[in-house]
Amino acid sequence: MPAALLQSLPDIMVFALTLMVFTYLLGDNPLYRLAVHLFVGVTAGYAVLVAYYNVIHPQMLGPLVVSLSQGLAVLTALPTLLPALFALMLSLFLLLKLSPGASWTNRLGSVATAYLVGVGSAVAIGGAITGTLFPQINATFLSLLPQTELGFSPERMVDHFVIIFGTLATLGFFYYGARVRPGRPPERPPLARPVALVGQVFIGVAFGVMYAGALVASLAFFADRLVAMWSILEPFLGGG
Repeated sequence: MPAALLQSLPDIMVFALTLMVFTYLLGDNPLYRLAVHLFVGVTAGYAVLVAYYNVIHPQMLGPLVVSLSQGLAVLTALPTLLPALFALMLSLFLLLKLSPGASWTNRLGSVATAYLVGVGSAVAIGGAITGTLFPQINATFLSLLPQTELGFSPERMVDHFVIIFGTLATLGFFYYGARVRPGRPPERPPLARPVALVGQVFIGVAFGVMYAGALVASLAFFADRLVAMWSILEPFLGGG
């Protein structure tokens, strides 16, 4: 019995935490807060461990420790150590951000922060352009006279037309050339208003589909939790 209880201990903990989260249906309470704090703490600890074992140790501390253990070989290995030294310098600069006020140490920390924000923005923009913008542009280059093995396909023509027209109308919704008049809200040009209205419809449909997908995923997860809870309670209730 103790061995079986020990083996089912993770399931019991999951069951207890699930019930603690469900207590939020009765209002904010200490049990719900404890479960949320545990989740946030475990997530933060896991993120720190992943960052250390995948980035900090192999790319910064590991090369420095190996080179320092070899003594004078550091000078010969200096070109390969420059990335690790640069990362260590930025890390020390970030620690200086802990100093209060706008002292020179805080400014050094701002340099490291600016570098991280700049590199992160460049990576995000590059990824958005090469991973999203260009593929989306390429996906809209569709023929309005599509041909199949059986010849012309009217159904596929309608699909292509909706994709192209929906893309152009959605882009037209984000037209920023509205005129600003004193005492009146900004107005789009007359030709841009119907395009923006159609684009707003497409955007609403897209958000509706996204919300429906999130709702279905949440219901599936909720059903999975209920099944897991029942599998834990079933032996104690004399089932199967």
